[in-house]
Amino acid sequence: MAKKSDKQKNSEEITAGSIVGASDQDLKRLEKLLHKHNMSPAELEAILKSGRYKPSQVEKLDFGTNVKKIRYGYFSDAHIGHKKFHEDLWDLMVRTFKSASVQFIVDTGDHLEGMSGRPGHIYELNQMGYQQQMEYAAELYNQLPVKVFGIDGNHDQWYFKKNDGGAIVGADLEKRVMLFKHLGQDEGDLELAPGIILKLFHPNDGSAYAISYKLQKLVESFSGGEKPAIVHQGHYHKAMYMFTRNVHAFESGTLCGQSSFMRGKKLPAHMGFGIVDVWINPKGPKKGVTRLQHEWIPYYESSHKHTIL
Repeated sequence: MAKKSDKQKNSEEITAGSIVGASDQDLKRLEKLLHKHNMSPAELEAILKSGRYKPSQVEKLDFGTNVKKIRYGYFSDAHIGHKKFHEDLWDLMVRTFKSASVQFIVDTGDHLEGMSGRPGHIYELNQMGYQQQMEYAAELYNQLPVKVFGIDGNHDQWYFKKNDGGAIVGADLEKRVMLFKHLGQDEGDLELAPGIILKLFHPNDGSAYAISYKLQKLVESFSGGEKPAIVHQGHYHKAMYMFTRNVHAFESGTLCGQSSFMRGKKLPAHMGFGIVDVWINPKGPKKGVTRLQHEWIPYYESSHKHTIL
């Protein structure tokens, strides 16, 4: 068998298994690779532990057989790590969810801002790299008062897809935050009662001229047998509610102000979060959502301080 050239050896990946009993030369090669890619040992560990793409899953919630009313909070697109993420808005949200006694919270993705590699993007960040953004996010998410169900968005997946890095933000967040449950990448489902689904969805395309268009097309794309009772969509940084095809549909807003990218494309950011009351008939021929009440708490980028009434 022909011997491998030095070039071939240097191009080989260093796996987690090769570190056990590794030579000094192997460790030096590893240090050089970490330095070359501006990566910390903690970031490498997160990538190795995350594994492959994890499909969406259905999480069944147990409110008992006689459940009638459920109250939950929602938010989306925090983009933690970006300079336009508002920690005062996060604090307001935490206090509001506590005072409103929500039973759980849903988060439709883009927990982190990520590292896009787009020219100039690094100057929009106040938390650099995976480790800093993840540690900051874990600190914030641990402030939330009840269980949070979330999915990864396209910014989270920059750490997964760029250079085939493989880091799954939600899975790592779940390990660091006791009350966080990762439902998958792009989408995930919550079963509020048998056969009554609340879907989380985070697309990866551009905004439309009409705010309602993307949400309407999402609901139209569901086949008859897979329609959820409620769907929350992230990604577009818009806030709205519509009822179509017997689906209660939400654009879920953002906790991040208008970025230079959005400004250049004349795209507004609808900042805020929401609370939803849902009345459910859990069984019988009229099983489903019988009533829904929605409250949107907006946030304005100004010196105005919010208070909870």
